[in-house]
Amino acid sequence: MPKRSAFYIVKMNARLPMLSFLYFAVHLHCTLSSNSVERIIGGVDINIESVPYVLSMMLNGVYACSAAIINNNWAVTAAHCITAVNDPLKEITVCSGSSILYKNCISHNIVNFSIHEDYNIIANDYDIAVMKVTPPFTYNNSTKAVNLAPDNVKNVFKKWGVVCGWGYYSKTDDHIIPNLAQTLKCIKILKIGKKSCYKDYKDRYTITPQMICYGYQDGAEDSCKGDSGAALVNKDNIMLGVTSWGDGCAEKCSPGIYTDAVCLRDWIKNKINTIYT
Repeated sequence: MPKRSAFYIVKMNARLPMLSFLYFAVHLHCTLSSNSVERIIGGVDINIESVPYVLSMMLNGVYACSAAIINNNWAVTAAHCITAVNDPLKEITVCSGSSILYKNCISHNIVNFSIHEDYNIIANDYDIAVMKVTPPFTYNNSTKAVNLAPDNVKNVFKKWGVVCGWGYYSKTDDHIIPNLAQTLKCIKILKIGKKSCYKDYKDRYTITPQMICYGYQDGAEDSCKGDSGAALVNKDNIMLGVTSWGDGCAEKCSPGIYTDAVCLRDWIKNKINTIYT
């Protein structure tokens, strides 16, 4: 199966305490529905108030990616979501505060952005970008920031994380059914060690030091097309990664690949603190 970014776009005419309920719901779903073919691949519906940092990202008014709030003025996403258009400041908007795609959300324009200087569009290395928005995000029960990793990164819990999005959500034995979820879905996925991940992708693709691997070796659950840019978040509401790419969706021995947001925390902080216009 060909390598995929988690990016999805429709061509017209032609992917803390506030998290406690989420973890319970995902665990319960995995326990009771292990044979289900429903995916983000494999997710459960969730209310935005449980994950208020989640943003839907529109390219020319059409859902294409996800993003995450990191403070009142800034959001983080995958670099390939921004490079997909010619003029990001005119063509990209993000929507906050809603679990339902295209409905009941607040729209924000992009006034500035920064793509990682070492981003490699072929290898998807350093696949991360930040965006400044207007109007700023107003915090409430449905709109809040995700946490960046603390200075002592050794204490960051990385055993598993949760990723949410509106991407492709169903699968048969043969293929992914190209349906966007209209309601936000989340999955709990496990960390796959670098050695195992290197082995899984050996002779196919390169796993770089800036990439982390999460999913299941049996391919049960995964992010998919349309989930690009979504934050991978741990039990402490700390962003571990940004959804980047994978080989298919929920395939055996092909975990999802995420840009390491803990490793790149200082880059994120530097950009949002030095770009003012």
